[in-house]
Amino acid sequence: MKCRYCPRPLRTKVSRDRGYGLICGQKLGLIPKPTPRQPRVTTPVKPVTTGRVHPDQTAIPIQPQLPTEE
Repeated sequence: MKCRYCPRPLRTKVSRDRGYGLICGQKLGLIPKPTPRQPRVTTPVKPVTTGRVHPDQTAIPIQPQLPTEE
């Protein structure tokens, strides 16, 4: 079965049921385009070098969260 708007073949069952494919549906506004994901904000980690760390390794500082008394 081919798309009703272009000569592309319809490969998925959903597309065949609709009569048009995803690309034509998005171009014609029949299918909403996917919303872009928000990029993750990454915090750069600074390497810490101390005497206890091997030169080929990078130490990552750990900051423990102490429980607060209420």
